Amino acid sequence: MTTPNPTATADTATFRCATASVTLTTDIAGVLEEARKILYSYDELPGSGGTWQVHLNYDPDVVKNPGAHTDGDEFDIGPQTYAYRHHGSLQNVFWVPARRTLLHADPAAKVICAWCDDVSAALDWAPRLVRQAMTAQLLAAGMVYAHAAAFTYAERGVLIAGNRGRGKTTTLLASLHHLGGDYSTNDRLMLHATGERLHGYPWPMPLRAGIGTLTALPHLRHLVPPQQQTLPAEKRWTFPTKIVVEPPAFPALMQPGATVARDLSVSMMLWPQLDPARSEVQVERVDPDEVTDTLNRTRMFMHDLQRGASAHTNQWLAAAPKDAIVYRNVEQAAAVLAEQPCFRIRAGADPVALAAAVGRLLHNEVAG
Repeated sequence: MTTPNPTATADTATFRCATASVTLTTDIAGVLEEARKILYSYDELPGSGGTWQVHLNYDPDVVKNPGAHTDGDEFDIGPQTYAYRHHGSLQNVFWVPARRTLLHADPAAKVICAWCDDVSAALDWAPRLVRQAMTAQLLAAGMVYAHAAAFTYAERGVLIAGNRGRGKTTTLLASLHHLGGDYSTNDRLMLHATGERLHGYPWPMPLRAGIGTLTALPHLRHLVPPQQQTLPAEKRWTFPTKIVVEPPAFPALMQPGATVARDLSVSMMLWPQLDPARSEVQVERVDPDEVTDTLNRTRMFMHDLQRGASAHTNQWLAAAPKDAIVYRNVEQAAAVLAEQPCFRIRAGADPVALAAAVGRLLHNEVAG
């Protein structure tokens, strides 16, 4: 199978996170703007000298390409989307029928090429492909995924970790509104342990919040459709569909003057366990041994031991390191995190009480 050359005349942007960099080149209008919008935590550099190169092109005849078929190995690339690998090729060649996109990935050359026959598909691919190439470099550099929200307060990085449905987003939004601080991420963070320090880098994506959380915060209630605002409280907290907040709207989540943090140094971890039926807030210090054991067993909460499900990492175009290396990096990050204060917070549906509890912990740590 012959791989076409990427478009020679196109627009270019180069993104950087820590020591990793990716250049995105495209001939499709609006793609660079979409990538910049979603990839809020990446710096943009001049030129086209990224370590990885991503080429995203428009091809109205891509469905006629010999690689556009579904008889190869199937890969779940989420959400509810599948890619099919073309057999017999020296490169990784994938066809994604749901988005009518052909992708060629050459990890050795650090190049990803994609051809779409639909502009909306290209807009969706732009941030995803850049993240794919960026994350491959960060994982190779020793970073690990963490299922966590995060913000900074008084120059301290606060990690809000846990499996899905435990209250990470509620704790984050309540803290930002009532306490202040800079937004970092809502769901995923890349963690890097260096000596006794742990740095976090947001895995950039839109924020997704449940209507129970948004209706409990008056300044965000308008984001919920009117018909859902009238649901009984118990149904709002269990309503399955989440509301998407795009990165350009993040300032509305914070107090005036706050910004979006592109990285942070972790100095505290919170494990929320929210139950809307609870009427009081209880806070307890988590023993360092429990922190270490839990983070290792759940791989930084990327795996839910109760549900038996893992968060999607989407490393299908540029593979992650081998499991033994990932486990070693997780253990290193867990050991550093266990040296930081960690608190389990059991709270109800009152964001004011929740934020007050977080505030007391933060003030005690700052004072100490």
